[in-house]
Amino acid sequence: MTVPYVTAYSAEVSEATSDPDLVLRPYPDGSRRLVFLNERPGERDHGVLWGRMRSARGEGVPAFASLHTGRQKEIVEAAGCQICAGPGELWLTPATVWKEYLAVRGAGAPFETSDPPVCRTCLPTATSQCPNMRGHGWVVLAAKTWTITGVRGYVADPERGLFGDDTNVALPGARNHDPAKLALTLAKGLVVTLNSITAHTDPARVRGLGQRRELPPPPAPPPPPAPSVVTAYVVRIPNPRTGD
Repeated sequence: MTVPYVTAYSAEVSEATSDPDLVLRPYPDGSRRLVFLNERPGERDHGVLWGRMRSARGEGVPAFASLHTGRQKEIVEAAGCQICAGPGELWLTPATVWKEYLAVRGAGAPFETSDPPVCRTCLPTATSQCPNMRGHGWVVLAAKTWTITGVRGYVADPERGLFGDDTNVALPGARNHDPAKLALTLAKGLVVTLNSITAHTDPARVRGLGQRRELPPPPAPPPPPAPSVVTAYVVRIPNPRTGD
């Protein structure tokens, strides 16, 4: 069985939200921001804090249900293939996900996904190894345009110090962006929005990923206020949230 490039291995999977260096830092204006006490370069990108995940591809056994945070981000930014890491050519989704999208959003609405694309060579591997697609079918999405618009991650409750289930959170410049919510988010993957899409079961009818568009640059934010003298407290949760 082929192990996709973005798949995490057992030696890499960790409880991303239970890092002892992860804290909510209070500010005099009453706001709170999720930070690492020893934040490293690159851990805050796209305006959001990213969960830590060890990079040890090939160590242990593949955790097929989990995506590696760093490799997912790398491949989405490069518009690469999630299987082989070469150039991506097709947006692929299970038929069940597409049917749910049509029922909830309706045809013509933007489609959000955190799944990187695949290349045409790896398409048979992707569709045969995914239990959902193997059992219920799949569609290839032809998009006129696509944009990185958000992250998939966990949002901390500033009052209880707990994380909820993973959700999509908009980035600066995207529709429905909430700066306070993003400041409380621990990201685990990038989210792409596909626009003006049609679904096909024949990949030959899809010419490529569509035109990539970037979010408009947000206005320069004001400098954050100095942290409060109140000691930041560690955010921990009673149940683990892994880096999948």
